[in-house]
Amino acid sequence: MMQPSLLDYRVPPEDQPRLSRQCALILERLRQGPATNAELAGTSLKYTSRVSDLRRAGYAIDCERLKDGLTRYTLR
Repeated sequence: MMQPSLLDYRVPPEDQPRLSRQCALILERLRQGPATNAELAGTSLKYTSRVSDLRRAGYAIDCERLKDGLTRYTLR
């Protein structure tokens, strides 16, 4: 499970475990290889916020725009 320090200090304490879990799931998925926004939305509807949390924690994540509204996220 991810550390609560990944989260913005403005997140209410009761929401931190859920968001930490979402970060962990997204990180686990990205470690398997690139993932599209459609895939990540299955983990968290605010997947972009969780990706931002991971970036703030020091993970290098690239975002590439594809066609038809898809984006691909890749962990470097």
